[in-house]
Amino acid sequence: MTHSHPPHVHIVPGFGADRAAHYDAQAAISLPGAQALYEVGVSALASQLDGQDAASLLFVGMGTGAELMPYLRFDVPGWRFTGVDPSDAMLAVARKRLEAEGLLSRTHLHVGELHTLPPRPPFDGAQMMGVLHHVQGHEARLELLREVARRLKPGAPFVVGCRIGKDPVLTNVEFRRWRAYGTPPDELERRRQAFSTLQPVESDAALFAMLAQAGMVAPRPIFVSLQFKVFLARYEPEAVPPSR
Repeated sequence: MTHSHPPHVHIVPGFGADRAAHYDAQAAISLPGAQALYEVGVSALASQLDGQDAASLLFVGMGTGAELMPYLRFDVPGWRFTGVDPSDAMLAVARKRLEAEGLLSRTHLHVGELHTLPPRPPFDGAQMMGVLHHVQGHEARLELLREVARRLKPGAPFVVGCRIGKDPVLTNVEFRRWRAYGTPPDELERRRQAFSTLQPVESDAALFAMLAQAGMVAPRPIFVSLQFKVFLARYEPEAVPPSR
């Protein structure tokens, strides 16, 4: 199994070496139940591909590789993984973790956005956690979903998780958690400024509409944590609306 190494380090704003080193600890505060989320994502994909001795799975925005860890207990030694992330620093953490846990030998890591991943046989399933709300604009989000779809076999399961809506009451719950976990005032203020510019997907309906345009059908909710929601859908190319 090969592992891509870029000719230069990719610095992604907000996801550099300083953030990568502490990302998992921060995620556990920002997203209550993060470990359960990763396990549910694995459960969803595994349930749809149950009985397949071999499978190839795509992970968009793999980050530190934490979302792969539950596969260690799902008894799927013939499954192979491809992780894509634009941050070299995040994938450096993932590489060390996967090597320590014995998963690196069956994982291909690619530094870059999804469209830069070289062509390969279509995947049996895909997962994209915490990515869509960082993509600016409806058209860019839709194109990313279509790019995922282009990489999938017909009928492949797709797990997608992102922030949906902007509820000030729930935002206050999030910031109260950060205070309880010792986040200093200056960092809290920095986070408030970042939240003020974040434009999440407006609603479940808005997400479902984008999924439908990409040929992703029958989305089902499988996890909710405050303003973060996860759905299991299925790629059906014949469901893609005709171009106007």
